[in-house]
Amino acid sequence: MKTHLLVIGLVSLCLHSGAYALSPNQFTSLEYHVNTGVASTLPYAADQLTPDFTNTFSFITLEEELSIKLVTFIDTPNRDFNAKHINIRVRENVTTPRKSKITIKLRADNPQAFGELSGYKKAEVDYTEGNAAYSVSYDLPYSPNDIDIQHVNIATVFDIIKRNQAMWDIVSDIYNQHKQDLIQTVVMRTHGWDGFVKDKRFNDIEMEFQIWTPYYRKPRITFAEFSFKGSDGDKARLDEAYQYINQQVKSVGFDSSHQGSKTNSTFTITEAFNQ
Repeated sequence: MKTHLLVIGLVSLCLHSGAYALSPNQFTSLEYHVNTGVASTLPYAADQLTPDFTNTFSFITLEEELSIKLVTFIDTPNRDFNAKHINIRVRENVTTPRKSKITIKLRADNPQAFGELSGYKKAEVDYTEGNAAYSVSYDLPYSPNDIDIQHVNIATVFDIIKRNQAMWDIVSDIYNQHKQDLIQTVVMRTHGWDGFVKDKRFNDIEMEFQIWTPYYRKPRITFAEFSFKGSDGDKARLDEAYQYINQQVKSVGFDSSHQGSKTNSTFTITEAFNQ
């Protein structure tokens, strides 16, 4: 917790006078994640769903339309940004390139630990394995013509970040101290399908199934999950839906190749970072 307070103090000093301290009621976005394995129901890096998969996970109906994104994260080998609870993500939307964006995400154990922040895109609570994680995120669009996600020009990323003063204030000190050390993680290819659960209690909640695999297939690993979003005003029903979906996935019995954050798992499989 001391680390949180020191870091947030730094961020608070940097941000402009319009900033304000966050309270629990600012975290209006909720996102739920259920990790799963797929065993042999899908081929590696599948770009379409199979009858075996849909029969196995029969509690949900997923659309055939595929969404493709490429994702990488930036930090130093010692993860100096992560030490300050800051994640920097570059995500190319292959399906809809104009939706490509750079995201800075701050994480904390509770809303009060963020101190004073302003101009953020979203204040969110993520639930994975029943645990809540608080985050505040800032987004900036970019053109895939300007950034080759497979060989990211770090300076270009931070030049874009400088366009948003609040984002730049968060990362500038660490960037200026360690810019020569910054590297990217492996690029992860994400394939996603939208759909709805069949249970009538929850069939108005839009679901997503995602698989993440390294773009160059090394290491040969898959992160898979079901997820859905909602607002805090509907939390009781969302919690009930989460328990139902978690139970359905667990009843399938496939071991997941990762637990918790896909971000942390991506850093773990990238050899250049000290774990």
